[in-house]
Amino acid sequence: MKCFVISPIGEPGSAAREHADDVFECIIRPALTKAGVGGERADQVKDIGRITRHMYEAILTSDFCIAVLHGFNPNVFYELAVAHSAGIPVVLLSEKGVDPPFDLKDERVLHYDLSPRAIYRGDNVTALLERVDSVRKLQGRREVPFGNDLIPLSATGIELPYVLRSESNASADCWIKLVSHARKRLYLADIGFTGWRGIPGMRKALRGAAASGCEIRVLTMDAKNPAFGNMLNPDVSTASTADQSPSITETRSWFKSALGDTPNSDVGALKN
Repeated sequence: MKCFVISPIGEPGSAAREHADDVFECIIRPALTKAGVGGERADQVKDIGRITRHMYEAILTSDFCIAVLHGFNPNVFYELAVAHSAGIPVVLLSEKGVDPPFDLKDERVLHYDLSPRAIYRGDNVTALLERVDSVRKLQGRREVPFGNDLIPLSATGIELPYVLRSESNASADCWIKLVSHARKRLYLADIGFTGWRGIPGMRKALRGAAASGCEIRVLTMDAKNPAFGNMLNPDVSTASTADQSPSITETRSWFKSALGDTPNSDVGALKN
C-alpha cells in the first residue's frame, strides 16, 4: 500500500515544522513501517521544481492519506478536499484536546498525544495501526464522504491512479460494460490495472462474470521485470518503479479477492 501524508510543513526551525516533524517521526513513520506501507510528505519530494504537481499526483495515486490538522493549515484542508473528492480514504489526526472544524465534525479523528509517556508506550502508533487496518478492509473501495451518489474524482474517466491523465480514451462505464457483457472468456493485460479498484461497481461486475462461468485471466507487470521501468511514461507520471510496485501488488490481491475461488479465473504477473 501507498500513503501520502497531508501535513503543515512550515519553515525549518519554526514551531509548525517542529510539531509536524514530531508527529511524522514519532507517530506516522513508525506506524507505516510496522504496517508495511510506503509513505511520504510533500517536503520529502526531491524534484522541488514540480512539487505541486507531484503533490496532486501523490494524493490521487495513494491507497489512502493521513491528514495532520494541527494549526488548521489552509493548504492541508485544500489537499484534504482533493483527497475526499477522489474518494481516497483519509485518516485524520488532531492533537489531544483539539477538535476539527465544523465541516469535519462527523469524521472520525485520531487524537494524538505527544507527551513523552504516550510516545514511550506507543499509544499513538497502536491507534494509527488500527486505522490503517480499517483502510485495508476497504479493499480499494472509494466513496466520496459528502455525497453517496457522487462518483469519485479519479473514477469518472478511468484515469488510472498512477497517472494524472490516462493514455486511454475509455470511460469507467466502458470498462464496466466490457466486464459485465463478457460471456465465455475475458483476458485482461495491463501494466497494473490499479485504476480499476476505484471504479464503482467493478468488483461486483468481476465477481458476477466469474460466477457466471466466464473464464477470466488477468495479467499485470511484475515490478521486478527488467522492462517495467521502460513502460512508465515520464511525460504522464513522475512516479518511480519503487512507487508503483506496492500498488500493483495490492491490485493483484484485489483482483483475486474480487474473483473469489472460481476455478476458471487466474491473476498473474509477467516477471520476464
